[in-house]
Amino acid sequence: MNDSDSELVAAELCSPQEEHFYETLAARSLVLQDGFKFWNSLHRDGVFPRRSDFNPFDVPSLMPNMLLFEVQDRPRDFRYRVIGTTVSEHFFTNWTGHWMSEIDHQKPPSRVWDTCDRVASTRHPILGKVPYVGPNSEFIYSEDLILPLVNDQDEVVNLLIFLSYIRKE
Repeated sequence: MNDSDSELVAAELCSPQEEHFYETLAARSLVLQDGFKFWNSLHRDGVFPRRSDFNPFDVPSLMPNMLLFEVQDRPRDFRYRVIGTTVSEHFFTNWTGHWMSEIDHQKPPSRVWDTCDRVASTRHPILGKVPYVGPNSEFIYSEDLILPLVNDQDEVVNLLIFLSYIRKE
C-alpha cells in the first residue's frame, strides 16, 4: 500500500504488513506514536487491551487528540463517546453521543465507516491519512490511528482513535 494523501488505509498492523506498519508509524506525528505506545502498554499476557484497563486520564497529553467510539455489533454502528478538545475544534458539530449512522457524510458507505468497521472486524490497528474536511482552511490532511479495545469476553467494544491535523506548508 502507498502512503498517499488519498489512502483510506496507509498501513495495517497484520502479517505480512507488520514492518510497513511500524515504518509508517515512525514517519507519523508524535501523537500517533505515543498513542500506539500507550495502547500497546495496555496489553496483558498477549490479550488485547481491555476497555476496563483504559483510562484517558492516564495520558493527559494525548486527550486533546483522542476519540473513543463505542462499537455496536448488530447492526454495526459506532457511537461517539469521547471527543478531545483538539479534535472537536476540527468538527463542524459536536457529535458526542451520536451514532455514525445518523451522520450523513459518515454513515455507510463512507471512508470513516469503512475504516472503523475494518478495525472492529479484523482487530488490526490501522494508520490512515485522509484529506482534511473541516472548518479550518489552513489544514491539508489528517493522520489517524485506530485501535481496538475489548471487553472481558474478548469482543471489540470500543475503538480508540488518535488524530493529528497537518497544516499546509
